[in-house]
Amino acid sequence: MGSLIIVFQEPGKRPLSVATINDPALLQQAARIALQEAEQRVATAENPVIARLQKAEVQRLRTALEILVPGLADEKQAILNVM
Repeated sequence: MGSLIIVFQEPGKRPLSVATINDPALLQQAARIALQEAEQRVATAENPVIARLQKAEVQRLRTALEILVPGLADEKQAILNVM
């Protein structure tokens, strides 16, 4: 089981770990939000080359999170089964 870490970082300074959360549901929610934000950056990219690179990064992030976050890949499969 992974943990969610809240980090505070001022520009140019080292990050400071403020809190660690061990709630699996919150970890899944944070992973979903990270993916949504990454997909949003792809959708709003004005340069098509940058958009393709960002799309590849979204897939890389999705793959990593599905490996690291328990239940995230199962959730995706459940959505595909409904369609």
